[in-house]
Amino acid sequence: MKKKLLFVHPTMQFGGAEKSLQTLLCMIDYDRYDVDLCLLRPEGELLGLLPDQVHVLPMQETARIFYMPLSSSCLQLLRRGKLSMCAQRILFSAAVRGDLPIRMREQRGWKHQKRAYAPLQQEYDAAVAYMEGSPIYFCADLVRAKRKIALIHSDYRRLEMNRDFDSAYFAQFDVLAGVSDACADVLRACFPEHGDKIRVLENLISPSVLRERSSEPVDFDAGYRGLRVLTMGRLDDPKGIDIAVDVCVALKDCCDFRWYVLGDGPQREMLTDKIAAAGLQDRFFLLGAKLNPYPYLAQCDVYVQPSRFEGKSIAIEEAKCFAKPIVTTAFTTVRNQIEDGVTGSIAQIDAADIAEKLRALLTDPALRQKYADALQGFAGNTQELEKWENIWQGYESVC
Repeated sequence: MKKKLLFVHPTMQFGGAEKSLQTLLCMIDYDRYDVDLCLLRPEGELLGLLPDQVHVLPMQETARIFYMPLSSSCLQLLRRGKLSMCAQRILFSAAVRGDLPIRMREQRGWKHQKRAYAPLQQEYDAAVAYMEGSPIYFCADLVRAKRKIALIHSDYRRLEMNRDFDSAYFAQFDVLAGVSDACADVLRACFPEHGDKIRVLENLISPSVLRERSSEPVDFDAGYRGLRVLTMGRLDDPKGIDIAVDVCVALKDCCDFRWYVLGDGPQREMLTDKIAAAGLQDRFFLLGAKLNPYPYLAQCDVYVQPSRFEGKSIAIEEAKCFAKPIVTTAFTTVRNQIEDGVTGSIAQIDAADIAEKLRALLTDPALRQKYADALQGFAGNTQELEKWENIWQGYESVC
């Protein structure tokens, strides 16, 4: 009989965790597993790339109304006679406001938000909360499963969450997984009471799948003959795109290169203004989110990851699949991915140091070739699927 699996995630909008989840869902053996996907908001560009065998659960009607703007939500709830739910919606709005870090506000709002959902009726063999925060709370409070797995994609210390709040929820899970050794070590340090259930489950990367998708034709500044620098990431503070603009300013007279960023997010307007103020409109380009970024990655000359922090950068792993020379910042988990001076250059999280490392790559073809040669044959980590299956099956060999 097939095992019944559930994955819980916020959305399938374009992002690193979402790409990782989509890859995992594409690699599952559907002769052995039935898979449901519960999205807190069933939307996003990557929905169209999911296997046909994945059953995306419809959004519950009360939850759909709850996520409307406050006035519209309350009006609709009152029309349906849901007075107590209207009160919860008002309390939720108050809870997620204020000066607390956004993740703490998410925690404060959950006790009101969860009232918008009825518990799922199906009992699962295994349920996976694929991201920290609300998916974990949803999976704990509203899902019945023989095994529950929580995946944390970031350095927990940088998330600015209430540790005690999460510890109470983590107690309800059989496995807590970080996406890298460093992430798992941070979890052990922050939650010693749960140390025996902490594992490493890396984001799945399949070079053959990425290379196949890279054959799609795109116009990547086709007439340009200089060097193409690429960065992929959401336009928000952790990804450090603002730092990349400062780096580009420092290297304006370095050589003939253009810098392209694939991604979208809340800093787009600020970054557009910053690029214009620096006079970089013909040098630094925000191309927006691309459903298939791999043709751009295949055609770039250098990949740069200017992040302030990462759990484990999926974009770096994808650049390695294409044997691209890489410059990255020294976020806490980076040495799990890049060996400085061997497979790439690691710079401090500082525009001047990134500029120095990038200048060396742009002006030295031999160094670019050295890094590319070191990454030839990078095989990804499709063996991680076996770890997932061991956990779904309840084997203890995953320790």
